[in-house]
Amino acid sequence: MEKFKSFITEEEKQQPYKLLILSHDDPLDPNETAPLVRKKAEELGLKVYLAEFMGAYMEDDGDGKLFYSYKVGENGKVEMPDMKTDIKYDKPFKINPKDTLIMVRGLNAKNGCASWWTMARTLEHDGFKIVNSVKCNEICNDKWYNQIIFQRNDINTPKTVLIRHSEGALFAAEKLGNKYPMILKTSVGSQGVGVMWVESPKALVGIVQLLYREDKYVDIILQEYIKTDYDVRVIIVGGEIMGAMKRPIISGDFRSNVSQGSEPEVHEITEMEAKESLRAAKSV
Repeated sequence: MEKFKSFITEEEKQQPYKLLILSHDDPLDPNETAPLVRKKAEELGLKVYLAEFMGAYMEDDGDGKLFYSYKVGENGKVEMPDMKTDIKYDKPFKINPKDTLIMVRGLNAKNGCASWWTMARTLEHDGFKIVNSVKCNEICNDKWYNQIIFQRNDINTPKTVLIRHSEGALFAAEKLGNKYPMILKTSVGSQGVGVMWVESPKALVGIVQLLYREDKYVDIILQEYIKTDYDVRVIIVGGEIMGAMKRPIISGDFRSNVSQGSEPEVHEITEMEAKESLRAAKSV
């Protein structure tokens, strides 16, 4: 955080700016991170506004815009109007490409409105800097698309294949040398949901058939299993590493998602980890 504070301070020497955080509070994906970002940003001296994607809109205002949202509470919850209750919009937040950074956390490939993507693209078109960019969201929300981009940029990843239809599971497994166990993932998903451990051809066929029964257009990928004790998340801003955390594998599981119970630790990255992380960030 001190390194990020230094980064912010250097930026402020050039021109003070504001931060608009766009997020969404979903029953299946509570808005827990955005309030923490808001709190830290305020501690760093930024003028911050946390907005709810659902119901949000913008109006032109001279060389900037007025951003309207329903008020988001300290806990990330938002009160929306319903048939019985009329909720008023919060006071508009004035934004301008010259002094406003926009952090977008609500562009989820599975849950959310297509119009939210349109809003983000409009903001980019109008000159606003969005973190992460719309293109980055498009790539990283889709594990198969992400894999293709990494392959294109010669970034080392586990061997990965796409299951291309409901009866294509065994054909895909052959591409991985029929080496079980394998890791199966739905191409769209987060928090470790849709990630499965597959120990045999029978299990693989059964899981794939079930997923296709629930969604005939589901994209499913198979990956080689690489035994490890943890994974590393690296935070990169403007081509510079701000920090990293280690997420230990959960006891009795094969995943390392914090939402599944992993307890992250501060991690000092190696030179190789730093180099590869910067290459990966640049590719998306």
